[in-house]
Amino acid sequence: MEQHDVIIVGSGPGGSGCAKALRNQGVDVLVLERDALPRYKCCSAVLFGQTQVLLRKYFGKDAPDSVYCTNDKYIDAKDVREWDPVSGYKPYVWEIPKDGEVFPSIFQNVWRNSFDKWLLDESGAPWRDQTRVTGFTVDGDHVTVQAGDTAYRCRYLVGADGGASAVRRILRPAGSDPAGASVAILQSYFKLESLGKLKQGSWTVIFDKDIGEMLNCIHQKDDYLLLCVGGFRGRNLRESIEKLKALLAEKFDVRLGDKWRDEGCQLALAPPFLGEGRVLLTGEAAGHIYLNGEGISAAIDSGWRCGMAIAEGLKSGRDPLPVYESNCRDISAHIEKCLAQIHFLAV
Repeated sequence: MEQHDVIIVGSGPGGSGCAKALRNQGVDVLVLERDALPRYKCCSAVLFGQTQVLLRKYFGKDAPDSVYCTNDKYIDAKDVREWDPVSGYKPYVWEIPKDGEVFPSIFQNVWRNSFDKWLLDESGAPWRDQTRVTGFTVDGDHVTVQAGDTAYRCRYLVGADGGASAVRRILRPAGSDPAGASVAILQSYFKLESLGKLKQGSWTVIFDKDIGEMLNCIHQKDDYLLLCVGGFRGRNLRESIEKLKALLAEKFDVRLGDKWRDEGCQLALAPPFLGEGRVLLTGEAAGHIYLNGEGISAAIDSGWRCGMAIAEGLKSGRDPLPVYESNCRDISAHIEKCLAQIHFLAV
């Protein structure tokens, strides 16, 4: 049976942040990813100011040019705007200061598949893709992880596998995990023929209950326009996309060509839960989501702190979970602050 000090499930920003911290401390770690890398992910793929600060702090560099969209590399915070048919445009805030720190207001427009793969490579950790974790058992001071027909053994297991975390579901079966608000999200990419009245380099937010219970986002990714809709259970999101397309054509003279691809996910705004015993959670799997669903910065930050707590535990023999929980108090406080200011749902 293959053995490692730590196994991380999920190769997104939370998993990579955790892996980077562990590798920096000389810990043997393996990252398991269920999809083929580089993999697409349902995400607007905009690096807000806090993410940029954290990349420099933990990884020592900015994201490279190779992961950026080329047509609209940057989005100014003042060009992230909400629109309604009565009052027109008004500012829409997607990031607020944390602990008194104000972050850069020029956001970076990237391709999420390329960004995540770059971040994973920068972590320095070995990884296995197309490896779906189906279960695990804790036996004394080790965890046995089952992935298909292969079993792995580790001292600590980290679930960094997003809002639909398999690790969290196994750790807290249905009915035992506190329920939170949950919306289904669908993103569709269409070949862009004309932006019409939409401003180049902008990000438009529209609330329309006929389209969906969640905000609708529109912004450009190279030669494509990304349309994002969301709603509660029972909402037909493909119909929502068609309604949003019709609104864009009628109100903004936007012309779209053929669809390129769809991406979907479930966004759960559940209370933070950092794990139990030798199984820790980080990023969205732990409920670490900031204002209006932004999760990249929270994932990198909590992932790093999770990794540092485990590294300390491996060296000192202390239980890393209380250390991790203590180290994340400011993240939890910021989540509460974001929840108090959230402007995400149309109902």
